[in-house]
Amino acid sequence: MSNSTNQAVSRRSFITGGAVAAGSVVALTLPGSAAAQAAPASVPWAAPPLNPDTVRDAGYFGYWATDPFKNTNYGCAYGVAVALITGIRAGLGAGSPWDTLPLEMFKWGKTGAVESGTLCGALTGALPIFSLVAPAAITEMGADLIRWYQETAFPSNEMDYLDSKRPYPNQAKSISASPLCHVSVSEWCKAAGKLSGSTDRKTRCGKITGDVAKMAAIILNRYVPGQKYVPIYSAQPAAYAECVHCHVDAPPPSTPDAVRLNNSLGISNCTTCHPDAQPVMSKK
Repeated sequence: MSNSTNQAVSRRSFITGGAVAAGSVVALTLPGSAAAQAAPASVPWAAPPLNPDTVRDAGYFGYWATDPFKNTNYGCAYGVAVALITGIRAGLGAGSPWDTLPLEMFKWGKTGAVESGTLCGALTGALPIFSLVAPAAITEMGADLIRWYQETAFPSNEMDYLDSKRPYPNQAKSISASPLCHVSVSEWCKAAGKLSGSTDRKTRCGKITGDVAKMAAIILNRYVPGQKYVPIYSAQPAAYAECVHCHVDAPPPSTPDAVRLNNSLGISNCTTCHPDAQPVMSKK
């Protein structure tokens, strides 16, 4: 076959292949096509009332579930997300948008987001679920969960005898005063006198996964579609009020420090990491 013939065949194949590909794209987007029918529904997604204790136990065991891709346990983010999603799926039955979520997508939050020790993975497992159920109330619902996390002594004793393989009843408790994984773990290790790599600590985090899953279910149950979400916490605690105001206040207009002081936002207890913090915005 001559070069010109080869070029003609290649050109013809490219044009034919391009037409097929274009047709495939059109098919993907045509109303009524299989792909269009498979597309997940726009938010908000419906969520039935959840049994917080059932979700708690599912969260604990979800933490210990085996990740076949890494040959280790899935951890906190996956545990919370799977507990909430499976509870929602069970309540709604087959055919809901929740069936379209691949559960593997939630494992990135383990150990504070890809094991970086930042935002606690249990929180990262719950917050996406809030945003799908109540996109207009995600800030208020998420703030309730994060504040509760910072002020609660973990782990609870509710799962002490749930798992016969890991009998660690009456574990030491600690209050993190922070939503960060490395702070939460470090505070507990100091209180318990245990190493972060110990099974004791992993069991503690498994229980926290259950605790957070339960609280997330309680918050979801408080949300009523079509109504404004009523936060659990209304007043700011004294510890947060003492935080540097650049984390919570917009600067007054036209001041020399406006740009410098308006460089961060947050709803956490700043003095945990900044013990010398001063309310600089309120100084006269």
